[in-house]
Amino acid sequence: MDPSKLYVEYYAKLHVDRAMRLWPTFLKKSERPDFISKRRELGMEVTRAAIEEWAQQEADMNRTFGDEMPGEAVEQTILADCDCDEAIANGAEEDEGESLFELPHDVKEMHIGRIIERIEDKTKALKEYTLCRENWLYVFSETTGLERADVLRVQAFVDTQAGDLLFDKILVKVGCELYVLIRGEELSEITLSSRALIRLHRWARYLSLRDAKKGTKS
Repeated sequence: MDPSKLYVEYYAKLHVDRAMRLWPTFLKKSERPDFISKRRELGMEVTRAAIEEWAQQEADMNRTFGDEMPGEAVEQTILADCDCDEAIANGAEEDEGESLFELPHDVKEMHIGRIIERIEDKTKALKEYTLCRENWLYVFSETTGLERADVLRVQAFVDTQAGDLLFDKILVKVGCELYVLIRGEELSEITLSSRALIRLHRWARYLSLRDAKKGTKS
């Protein structure tokens, strides 16, 4: 099993548990979707809105370092999301999560476009998944440089989606913010503190390494 993929999936699950106030044992690891509840009340698929060229560089690095550095590039991206390590080291307030930089316009457009592409691709694949009473999609945006106005453009795309099979909720993680997109409803967001995200990171790392080892032994 790819530990970096497992890491992202477990991080998303732990993030949603905390932000959406789900019981920690409610969602279980699965495939297509990545998490599912026992009675199929809820299924959640997880995806990264990675820029292809950067994802390839990360894959090359993981192949170079092997199991000695499982998913390190992904982890460092998550840790940098809210400048968590730096903020805590400097004694910053827990809830400080403002982006410290402004993305160039073309780079911002790439990230917005990639989020929309992943939503579109996963929606097309939804018919191949185990369907539940509610079907959620968690999108991990790999930048802190998007603001609410940018995510509103993603919401506009979601509002125009048509078809019999659509996700009931789309959760987009940007830094410390988890944006909740529901078709036809106002965009909302949930903010977790830097310290809370650090705890999620550590627990996700443990679970991903545990499962990766299980997969190696089987």
